[in-house]
Amino acid sequence: MKGKIRYDKDVDIAMLILSDKKLAYETEMDDVIVGFSEDDEPIWLEILNVSSGFLPGLNRVVEHAMAVEASVT
Repeated sequence: MKGKIRYDKDVDIAMLILSDKKLAYETEMDDVIVGFSEDDEPIWLEILNVSSGFLPGLNRVVEHAMAVEASVT
């Protein structure tokens, strides 16, 4: 199975489906919930608050990485 990405704008959640294995358990880390199979393989990621939390945070990380790269070259 190839990965799939779904976004629900009504609840501002993105789901990255990595595998079609059966869910055994999930772990939450801040605004990300990771679902795992019985063999501890991540099978999906659910990103909460995409537009208000994840994307602005990702933008800051990218801007920082670009600034560091520019200062090195």
